[in-house]
Amino acid sequence: MATSSTPPEWVLACPREALPILQPLADAHAAHRPVRLLLRDTRAVPPLADLLPHLDQAAGLLLVGDHRRSPRTVLPSPFLTTPQGRRVPAGWLPMGRPDTLERFAAAATEVQRRAGEAGPLAFVGQWDDHVTRMVARSLSILRSPTGADPLTVFWWTADRLIRRDLLTALRVGLGAALYFGHGRPYGWAGYHGLHTRHLGHARGRPTGAVLSLTCHTASRRRVGTSFAESLVLEGLAAGALGAVSATQTIDNWWWGASLCEVLSQQPAHLGDLLLRACPPRPNAVAAYRILGDPLAALQGAPDAHREGLQVWAPSALESPVPPDYEARLASLAAT
Repeated sequence: MATSSTPPEWVLACPREALPILQPLADAHAAHRPVRLLLRDTRAVPPLADLLPHLDQAAGLLLVGDHRRSPRTVLPSPFLTTPQGRRVPAGWLPMGRPDTLERFAAAATEVQRRAGEAGPLAFVGQWDDHVTRMVARSLSILRSPTGADPLTVFWWTADRLIRRDLLTALRVGLGAALYFGHGRPYGWAGYHGLHTRHLGHARGRPTGAVLSLTCHTASRRRVGTSFAESLVLEGLAAGALGAVSATQTIDNWWWGASLCEVLSQQPAHLGDLLLRACPPRPNAVAAYRILGDPLAALQGAPDAHREGLQVWAPSALESPVPPDYEARLASLAAT
């Protein structure tokens, strides 16, 4: 069968009233790929069966709708499957107050307009031996020869940064951040608790994507808006990955290793990263949802590397940072 030479589409399905706010993001995507708009006169979320016929040529779908709907009830997983069997990354964005939609649109548009190489990447997480092993394993995968230039990686777990300093670090405009450790519907357990209420202190240049490899961060249980949703609604990231339920540690290990393997190859965007890193066990995938732009670019802001050097600080001389880490940071500082 012949394949189309037309680039896959970015599909925006949203209430008509949201389009003026989201138009700059649509225009930023239109510079790289076709854009398809599926507009409706209500905030009600349409049945997925009505959307699937429009996704034959889609690279990703951003679905915007009634903020009373939760990520768990809107989407079945990070992907939708078309009648032809294609998996399409799909992101959810709850439409509530205009200011939150505006913050998301401004952040996602900035990220989409970035150019250059992928990264930098930050590993964040709890002060815990288990997390340290996961981060060390992920770093070893990123350092394996792949033919691509190595990503700059900052190790910002809670044994190195307190919550205040992490909130400052998250302002630099990273390409992506991966969280390891325990999670709750209202935030991360690390850093003595980094919760939704703290996110306003991290507004600056947004991260391309924040991926929380932990339980519950996209769950609405006993919260009005989940932590993963708040990451994009507060303008901290163009896209996020979070779980709507409990997850298995072994699955999160798999996600972490697989994500790093793909990140070392510099994927085009968040959806590309997730499709290529997707674990084989269905339950490992079904627990997660994409929040915000599923095609969020993974390039950092122009000065993100240099500013990242200024906020990173080990907590002790016996830091388990890999041997070549200091040399790579010194090389960056000298350029």
